[in-house]
Amino acid sequence: MQVCKKITLLVFITHALYAQLSISYMRFYANDKDFISDIRLLATHRFDRSHLQVFYDENKTPLIKEWIDEKGGVLKREYLEYKGKNLVRRYYLNNSQSPDSVRYFGKDEPWSQEFRKVLNHQNKSYYDRQETLFVLNQSNQFDIMRFINVQGNPYGEIEFIYNHLGLLVGEVWRLLPKKIIVRKYAYSTDILTGKKEIREFNQNAEQISYMVLSQPPAESLYKTIPPRTGNNLDEISILLEDIRQKDLKIPFDVFIPKTDHDLLVLTNGDSLMVEIVDMRSQQIIFSIAGEEGKLTMPKFRVRAIVSKYGEPIYP
Repeated sequence: MQVCKKITLLVFITHALYAQLSISYMRFYANDKDFISDIRLLATHRFDRSHLQVFYDENKTPLIKEWIDEKGGVLKREYLEYKGKNLVRRYYLNNSQSPDSVRYFGKDEPWSQEFRKVLNHQNKSYYDRQETLFVLNQSNQFDIMRFINVQGNPYGEIEFIYNHLGLLVGEVWRLLPKKIIVRKYAYSTDILTGKKEIREFNQNAEQISYMVLSQPPAESLYKTIPPRTGNNLDEISILLEDIRQKDLKIPFDVFIPKTDHDLLVLTNGDSLMVEIVDMRSQQIIFSIAGEEGKLTMPKFRVRAIVSKYGEPIYP
């Protein structure tokens, strides 16, 4: 949901900047009805009264609508997005400039496409210019999606259910206007293990699918040994080793400093060329360059370790 929130906000900001660059003039209306009828309000008559102000581009296409209160404050703002000459989206912001809802026009909207799969194939409604209304809650998460056919009649909705932590725990798909439940999803998340369970139920409340998603252990995500210290900067050695072993061609000049072994510096000033095997809480396991076998050194006897690529590994 956080991803959805960020994407929505990004769309708002991008479209707002584009609209501001395209605005040519503005007009005032007493209300939405007058806007539709193009009954304009004189600029001098807008003071000390609520009204609607609309911003247009040079082609007389409305880009932004703002609902203004008696004191001149913005109650709500609407951005209109077009594809060619066709209106495809409306974005709504509340008086705190937070996203409130979005309207998407057209039957190719993915959520509506999925919802129509559960409809009766004998349904005679039309969807070419249908609307999908996305309503957000106070936490900027999806609260409900409503699907409206070209005749202006809502034919379905999806309600999203969250727990007290703001985590999504369910979806309910309903046919409108009879509010018949045709599909339900139940989600559960184990915060400690990161495991997610998804259950799908049909209109008879029968479970028809079950899926478990779990995050693999970190070591399985690396083709080579993972960073030894937990420091993200150490990942450069993995990348450089891949470049060296696979003889990858880099499309620019680059100098990669490298020695054959890691350098271990002791507290008495002595230094050893080694191959670091493991870094533990109290000791370091390594092998001497050119020799077999593994050795153990307590950390209090080690001043520093530098990798063969010049990276500080310890401390």
